[in-house]
Amino acid sequence: MCPEEIGQSISVELKNIAHLRFDRSERYSNINSPFSRMYLITEGEGQLAIGSETIKLEAGNLYLIPSYTTCSYLFNEGLAHIYIHFSLTTDNGINIYHLFSIFNKIAATDLDIQLFNRLLDIKPDMELPHHDPLIYQTKPWLVKKTNYLSLSQHLEAVGIIKQLFSHFLSSESENNMSSFLIYKIQPILVYIQNNLHIDISIDELATLACFSSDHFTRIFKSIIGIAPCEFIIRKRIEKAQFLLLTTDLTQSQIIEKTNFKSVSYFCRIFKKYTTYSPSTYRKQRGEIKTKSLF
Repeated sequence: MCPEEIGQSISVELKNIAHLRFDRSERYSNINSPFSRMYLITEGEGQLAIGSETIKLEAGNLYLIPSYTTCSYLFNEGLAHIYIHFSLTTDNGINIYHLFSIFNKIAATDLDIQLFNRLLDIKPDMELPHHDPLIYQTKPWLVKKTNYLSLSQHLEAVGIIKQLFSHFLSSESENNMSSFLIYKIQPILVYIQNNLHIDISIDELATLACFSSDHFTRIFKSIIGIAPCEFIIRKRIEKAQFLLLTTDLTQSQIIEKTNFKSVSYFCRIFKKYTTYSPSTYRKQRGEIKTKSLF
């Protein structure tokens, strides 16, 4: 699969967009979303913590938080931003963030600012819902499709998000993509994605890649950034997160679909990666604590 094919396989869906200003300082911890978030800070300052890294939020910059990434925010009084909340998927279900290195912060150009505002003009009525159990318990915002007035409006909106997203791709991604293509990692990722409900062994993956287990593990880690076992666990957790947010499946049914061996193990691993227990994660509907989270 060449870069052009990957680009053509990417699907984008706008979930929410709005301009928001904070009249007082707000802090939100351990936010974890199944969707990607992009921000343009228009006024003020704050902080964004992703893992061990703390990033300053400041006017004139764009920020990207990948899906399934735990982060914390501090929005100082007077901070204002335009947020874009969107899904980013590929035809084969591979997480695009596993293929490319990305920047979390870049300087906004005049064109970027125009694109944010243009997208806001196209869909001015897509602010996140207010914190209300009657809203988030019904889950309509998670599965609701965005409706556009015309095909041209839809194409323009999708094109804007893709154009903005492209600015966050690191130049290091080119070398990573070259190795990805040479060693034919894509079929491995597709196999993992399609078989999260059953046992997946490293020997099995190595055989598919035509390598010894040790050699496959080294190559996989050098390209994806983590070992195959860790990658599989993360994909199981991602699937569990999505099912908790978008379905009413029982915890036992979700465990069956993600192949965790016991309730206790599932709860322990889920909390390790998301900081929430599965029941708390479902109750809070992930990030919906207040419309000002984004």
